[in-house]
Amino acid sequence: MNTRDPLASLRPAACLVAAVTVAVSALAVQPAGAEAGPRCAGLARTVLAHSHVKSISSELVPATATLPAYCQVDLVPTRAINVRVTLPLSTADAGAGGTYTGAWNGRVLNVGGGGYGGDLGDLGVPVRRGEVGSVTDTGHSSAWCDATDPRTGEANAQPGCGEAGGGFVLSPSGELNTPQVDDFIDRSLHEQTVWALSLAKSYYGRAAQRNYWVGGSTGGRQGWEMAQKYGDEYDGFLLGYPAVNWNRFIIGEAWPAVVVNELLGPGGLSPAKSDAANAAAVAACDPEDGVTDGVVADPRRCAFDAREVTGLTAREAEAVDLIWDGPRDAHGNWLWGGITRGTTFSVLLPGGNTMSPLIETYLRNWLEQDPAYDWRRNLTMENFPRFFEASYRKFEKTAATDSTDLSKVRKNNGKILSYTGTNDPLILPFNSYNYQQRLYDRYGVRGTRSFVRTFYFPGVGHTEPDLTGTTDARSRLLDALEAWTEHGRAPESFGQKDPGTGTERTVCAYPDTATAPGAGAPCTTRTSVPADLAAQSTTALDRR
Repeated sequence: MNTRDPLASLRPAACLVAAVTVAVSALAVQPAGAEAGPRCAGLARTVLAHSHVKSISSELVPATATLPAYCQVDLVPTRAINVRVTLPLSTADAGAGGTYTGAWNGRVLNVGGGGYGGDLGDLGVPVRRGEVGSVTDTGHSSAWCDATDPRTGEANAQPGCGEAGGGFVLSPSGELNTPQVDDFIDRSLHEQTVWALSLAKSYYGRAAQRNYWVGGSTGGRQGWEMAQKYGDEYDGFLLGYPAVNWNRFIIGEAWPAVVVNELLGPGGLSPAKSDAANAAAVAACDPEDGVTDGVVADPRRCAFDAREVTGLTAREAEAVDLIWDGPRDAHGNWLWGGITRGTTFSVLLPGGNTMSPLIETYLRNWLEQDPAYDWRRNLTMENFPRFFEASYRKFEKTAATDSTDLSKVRKNNGKILSYTGTNDPLILPFNSYNYQQRLYDRYGVRGTRSFVRTFYFPGVGHTEPDLTGTTDARSRLLDALEAWTEHGRAPESFGQKDPGTGTERTVCAYPDTATAPGAGAPCTTRTSVPADLAAQSTTALDRR
């Protein structure tokens, strides 16, 4: 690991005493014989004496029925970025049982957020695992959005941060706040990591042995961003259903609503009819993997046509097929992938006739810079490629999260374990397939798999998979990452169980495949991606 230490910049404490709020706990009594070092109650004061921070507090949080006691530090290092760090108790605070010092096992676990950020997420996982944990609000909150900017006399952003929290980048006068984009995309995440490492060293008197990032959805995107820009500062990354290709995947997922609005009008496509189409697709393609279990093993190879669904009008079947296919340019080349067959339309097409707020807020606040923008009157299937290109270009330099240059990760001997559900209805699996294929194009399958392993779990949506065994999936996956990073045991496969049918299967590291149905089957090693699947993971922009 190699990262800057904010405590290395000295500043007299008297200059900043007014900025600190130190929460003193009666539990923070130093036991006799404990090693010298700051107790939790004094940690904020120690940091304050040697660093530039806007505010900081520290308090010892007592144990509960589900969590051990820990030290919690809240700080605002710069701008409006809030960071929270939790630390297993040091010996000075009577911490014991850890494998490194006090109650600590020597690892730092930086946890990603969700959606458009704006709050501090849960750090229960690292607390339970005896690891230092960190999280950030990504540089904004509802209170910040509503606060008055003294330079302009108006609020910082849209009221309450706008629709689905995505209006934090837009001022009331319609100006795009690029520094807030930077905070959200990477600046706050790096601050979070730097401070987690620095506070650990200050509290325990010893540097961390390992530094990890873990997150799903936005948190997965954040992890890829850190791997692309600061890969030499981490030992490993656990990245679930990630929102990479930020400037392409969001506009690409506006497609279902545009199709239905144009072909079917205000009435839209009833959820009952889209559900029937998906059920018919599963029934047709389920047996292709040799076992009928209600799950399509690889939806990309399901070519079921909605015109075969009883009860759909010709226009409705056309809409379903276009949604499954995804948007294309005027030459018939894919711009982005579609919803996989067997996956509900309800997330990207709520009620069958509207656009997901998470997508709509991006279109309005980020792309068009108009919170009242009427996409129904402006977006069509014909002009959709123009909007897609505009989104790509506008945030190509600031918010794409699509670089395949992972040289810093490789140089640091870091490892990345990524996973996605093949029926994710929010961040379509095409997003991961596309990025994964571009990694293979750059490093080759063998070269990529030496430091990146990706798993695609059939039948799983926007969540963790159900894995065989008694340990929860996130812990199992973290354990696998740590075993790979620290002991060289690369994950080859996981046993997955279907929560509905109880069916078990072996999920191999992509592009390997299991030799037989059921859990425990060995994997067949592939040195390349089959041509049809590689073609379905590539877009017109990728070939430029």
